[in-house]
Amino acid sequence: SRETAFIHAILSAGVVHGLTEACSGGNLTVCSCDRSQDGKLTSEGWKWGGCSDNVKFGVVFARHFVDAAEKESSENRDVKNAMNLHNNHVGRLAVSHHMIRSCRCHGISGSCELKTCWRKLPSFANIGNYLKKKYAKSVQISVKARRKLRRRGKRKVLVRKNDLVYLNKSPNYCVEDRANKIFGTAGRLCNKTSPGPDGCNLLCCGRGYNTQVITHVERCHCKFHWCCYVTCRTCKTIMEIYTCK
Repeated sequence: SRETAFIHAILSAGVVHGLTEACSGGNLTVCSCDRSQDGKLTSEGWKWGGCSDNVKFGVVFARHFVDAAEKESSENRDVKNAMNLHNNHVGRLAVSHHMIRSCRCHGISGSCELKTCWRKLPSFANIGNYLKKKYAKSVQISVKARRKLRRRGKRKVLVRKNDLVYLNKSPNYCVEDRANKIFGTAGRLCNKTSPGPDGCNLLCCGRGYNTQVITHVERCHCKFHWCCYVTCRTCKTIMEIYTCK
């Protein structure tokens, strides 16, 4: 489903991002900064330098590590394996294609006569937002395209390389379906005032919600006495909680 596609992409991107960050931070002995471009001048008049985040190492390692599960059964690989491998690749691209160029000026009084630049990781929040947009525009593979996915080594797939792909329509997550481990949203706590995914309007799938008034009791205004005991008062708070019907 589309959700499976997103999970594969975000996990793959997370491995790339985490490894690349660890390399640049000196937390791994097998890699370090990427200095392959150091000293090279560009047509714009600035040169590469500094300590670029080594996203190449992150991508290569993530490809071997994350894709291993799909490649173990390479003899019997089917369209589902091809879909997962494609979405893993989308996650890796999400990091490598969104690297940020950071620069520092050199010269008298910061005149920027010469500029040195390096590449650094985007925040993972930005990667997540990008993949969420890809999730919203993910492409369902038709029967014809599935045949081409099986032969993706020889023929071009009918999707772009940065598109998330899925095979089956998403199930109805609003309704309980124990057979498919879908628990529905009935009884879920929700936020009456939130317009987001935790809001009652969205989370309750239009069924409405129940309002319950409860008394929350907790220890408060605690004070330590020498020596050695603590006294507290009991505070009561009246709260309203909302649960999906």
